Amino acid sequence: MIDHTGGAVRSGMRGEFGSLIPVRPSTGNLVACLRGHRLDLDLYDKLKPYSHRYRLHGTLCEVCRAQEGCDPGARRLAEWAHLDVTVQHEPGAASGDGLVLVAHAPVAGTRAGRIELHLDGTEVGAVTASPCMSCRAATLDYVHVAADYRRLGFGRTLVAAAVARAPSYRWTAPLPDGPVAKSFRARIAMRRTGPPCHHPPRVRSEVEPVMGP
Repeated sequence: MIDHTGGAVRSGMRGEFGSLIPVRPSTGNLVACLRGHRLDLDLYDKLKPYSHRYRLHGTLCEVCRAQEGCDPGARRLAEWAHLDVTVQHEPGAASGDGLVLVAHAPVAGTRAGRIELHLDGTEVGAVTASPCMSCRAATLDYVHVAADYRRLGFGRTLVAAAVARAPSYRWTAPLPDGPVAKSFRARIAMRRTGPPCHHPPRVRSEVEPVMGP
């Protein structure tokens, strides 16, 4: 496909860049694969593939690949991509290719900032959070992932991106309604939200860059 400027448009609809695989926040020390097989003992091979769909490097567990090869119905967890959640682009500055995070500063007079997850320029998920410098606390307000992109780790990656903006803060999250939201919330290691913060939002020039560019 060609756009009006003559450049190629990455749609991925025909699988030309590979399929969607799970995503996890990148860490410096991989201990286990997504099924819990130890990767730090050098018992089996672990390859370092590259996802052209996401434009991210990843890891492939040979034990999982053999297991999935024997069971065609098994969930595909052998390979996953690593996204550095500390790399968050300003709106309009992110690449239109691959999987990237885009951070929006809080609207004037509010405390809630927003981080979006974009795949080839299209928003596929978002998280909003409200930090307070005075309390040194932050509330994870809302997490949403588009239906076609669930069960890939996008939600937990967005949560990690929010926490990465204020890792030393005390984080809490409300208890949601609905079975899907409750199941996701139960996997987030955060206490339930306490009494609301009564500190007024600071003006933009004074705001610590917690949830904005």
